[in-house]
Amino acid sequence: MATRMLQAVTLMAVLALGVQAPALSSTFAPDNLDGPCCAPTTLTLPAFPSTTLTSRYICWQGCQGGLNGAVRVVMVPNTTAACGIYFLNVTVTNLPGTFTLWTGNLVMTYSRTFAEASVPGNPPDTQVWRFIVNGDLQPSAALITSFGGNACVVAPCVATYNRFHVQGYIDYAQDCDTGTFQIAYALDHDCDPYEHGNVFTFRPGAFHPNRSYSWVGPNAGFVINTTTPGISGTATCDALRNFDFTMPLPDICQFEQPGATALISTDTEYCPCSSLDGQYKVQRMMVSSACGTVGETSPVDVWPGLVAKALGFWTNPAAYPYRESVHIERGFKSYTDGCDGVDYRPYFIGVQTQNGSEVYKIDGSGGTTPVSNSLIDLGNATWPGTASNPRIGRLSISDRMIQLNVD
Repeated sequence: MATRMLQAVTLMAVLALGVQAPALSSTFAPDNLDGPCCAPTTLTLPAFPSTTLTSRYICWQGCQGGLNGAVRVVMVPNTTAACGIYFLNVTVTNLPGTFTLWTGNLVMTYSRTFAEASVPGNPPDTQVWRFIVNGDLQPSAALITSFGGNACVVAPCVATYNRFHVQGYIDYAQDCDTGTFQIAYALDHDCDPYEHGNVFTFRPGAFHPNRSYSWVGPNAGFVINTTTPGISGTATCDALRNFDFTMPLPDICQFEQPGATALISTDTEYCPCSSLDGQYKVQRMMVSSACGTVGETSPVDVWPGLVAKALGFWTNPAAYPYRESVHIERGFKSYTDGCDGVDYRPYFIGVQTQNGSEVYKIDGSGGTTPVSNSLIDLGNATWPGTASNPRIGRLSISDRMIQLNVD
């Protein structure tokens, strides 16, 4: 344990050190994660650009959409000295860009890459790299002065902690013909029962029991919808994967563990923020890998299992991410790792997306195979720390990843 904690301190100390990323590729580029069980590897990733994106800000009230409007979000990814882990500098302003609302330096952890076809029925022509994101946003002094008393603009917990935690994902999609990038993302801060009001949370208190907060981009074509069903079915279990923080930086990446079996189902719908709506989908999940890792959902405290929060969907079939729906994921799993033999109960965060364009798996030689476009990506939020100390509502770095395509 002392060794792992020393590695954690070392990693936190060097995250700000940048390293040069590979140049952009105009063809499908494997990420170098195909290989033997539990063995170390290095990642092959492009240089991801800074982006400025008109986004949707949503204040949910009792699991129904309340205040929502357009904001400008600037995202600047920075490589670090740790394999697959980036800093993401975020600035949120009003739409003209003249009034800074929030700033933050988030962590984004690499999940996987896949290909998409922008035109249904055509060969794939876009490569996507997906990251799990979390960290803190801080309000500007001008935002507090102007809107600090508005609980839908500034979450009441900010008055106590001067920041609040967000989690979610970001997809970088590169057009293989032009080399240009587009992004889609969602960030979320949940209502009190999940974010502040249980024994595991880092910033406890009673602040916004009926409100939660989301940013989603792009704004164009996005429709709020709390009834979008969660993913259910037998999964083509793409892979499970570890980061090994006992290794010296940057060599912490391991090859993927090929999926063996996976099953996910949506049992019930409910709302922890009120009794009026079913925005949250309670899901059961069982996964296993060819390397001996086994995991399944595990109810803990207020979490009934893996919970998917429906945000809505995009509606433009001609613009990325096309007609994709998005849910933010969180929950606990019982997990026995086939690589290090650890048996514990980690807390996972992540995303599920459905019904976008046609999706293709990219193999180690750059070839593609069609797979389901119902995707689930999860990363645990217990590192740096221990399995009994989930970092709920606190910046975390994942050392266990799950990627599924569900049929």
